[in-house]
This record gives sequence, C-alpha cells and structure tokens, in this order.
Amino acid sequence: MLTTIMEWKKSYETGNTVVDSEHKEIFTLVQKVMDATFTSRKEKVNTAVDFLTSYTLKHFSHEERLMQESAYPDMQKHKAQHKAFAESVGVLVQKINASGETLQLSNEINTVVVDWLIDHVLGSDMLLTVHYRDWQKNNR
Repeated sequence: MLTTIMEWKKSYETGNTVVDSEHKEIFTLVQKVMDATFTSRKEKVNTAVDFLTSYTLKHFSHEERLMQESAYPDMQKHKAQHKAFAESVGVLVQKINASGETLQLSNEINTVVVDWLIDHVLGSDMLLTVHYRDWQKNNR
C-alpha cells in the first residue's frame, strides 16, 4: 500500500472553514485514487476517480459562487483553472478506461492531480479566501 502522499498540512488552510473542509475531503479522495492505482484494482480506481471528479466539481461550484457573490476580480482566471483541471482529469479517466492502471499512469495522476491541487490551494484559493474574507468584513 502506498504511503500517504496527500497529507493535509496546516499550511494549506485558507481560513474559510467550508473551503478547508472541502479541500481536506478532496485530499482524502486523491489519496484513495492513488492507493487504488498502486494496487491495480481497475474497478476501485474507477469508483474513486468518479467520486473525486464529482466532489471536485461540486467544490469548484461552491468556490465559484463565493467569487460571484464577492465580485472576485480574478474570477475568470480562477474559473479557467478549474475548467483546465476538470479537462485534465477527464483525459486521465479516458486513459484509465483505455489501458487500465500502469505505473506511468499513476505517476501522471500524481503530477496532474496532486501537484495541481497543492499549487492551486496554496495559490489561487488562498487569494480567493483572503478576498472573500475582506469582502465579508466590508459588507456586514
């Protein structure tokens, strides 16, 4: 079994309890996908990827509502990042369905999903939650 690579760290916290809770769940789901790919259980991988995909889209929708509500100035850029990620995951799903799990595919999932998620949480999501927090303070 793969050791935990998607361990939640305090440095990933945005300060928005709902967003942080959703991010933690996404990290858990990504770990399940990684574990399933390393055990080469195609049905388990498909189930984990499907759930990760649907949960991530739900989370993106939630973030996009926060952006809309607070007139976030980088909303289009942030939404484009969400769209690009969803498309990348879609390509991975196609590869899983076509060839099953391989070490190369596991590495690609690691690069595409894990790296993107950490970069996105520490970058774009931090900026969004700071903006949203400031917006809430000014609109009470």
